[in-house]
Amino acid sequence: MRNRTLDLRQLWGYGWCITLAPRSPQSALRTMGVQEIEPLPADLASAFAGRDPRNGPPVLLAAAPVDDVWSIIAECEASTGWVGMHSDVLSSLASPGRLACTAFSDPNQLQVKFCEDASQPCGIEPRTNRRWGPYSQRAIESLRLVGFPDGYATEEEPVPEPDREAVGALLVMRAITGIQLRHEHLTGRWIGGLSSKTAP
Repeated sequence: MRNRTLDLRQLWGYGWCITLAPRSPQSALRTMGVQEIEPLPADLASAFAGRDPRNGPPVLLAAAPVDDVWSIIAECEASTGWVGMHSDVLSSLASPGRLACTAFSDPNQLQVKFCEDASQPCGIEPRTNRRWGPYSQRAIESLRLVGFPDGYATEEEPVPEPDREAVGALLVMRAITGIQLRHEHLTGRWIGGLSSKTAP
């Protein structure tokens, strides 16, 4: 599992946000405020090339299918906040029996946030295991199964991959959604467009 788990900080650096949503790429983008959707380059780095994250909104969102149900949405412009971290966006992306989940990274922090059935969002810091929100028993047990302790991380009960917290973030996303992201999910049929959503 260690060799197959992506490290997005190694691939993309410290500034990114990814969302997993149980809907098509087009539907996810529209829910996230994109009106005009166009094909993007298969190489995500080139899709974002030339974008200045300090320019503010509108920001570019890129989406691709993961399977027949799930899509991944990526963004790299955080000057006005990550679109995928909006509580209203996550609750809108969730559907009955399926969660929506977002992870974001910047030089100072890395967090995962998820929403079950349009309920109040929950969050976790993969490095410390600090949690907030109304966790369901299913979410608690799913995190336990991939190696996260129930309480704060300690030397006796560490989180998985304590020295690679971006890997830990994707383990959280896998526990919550059942999706294990792989390299092939990050290349291929990207579509996207500009979203003017800003931080609440």
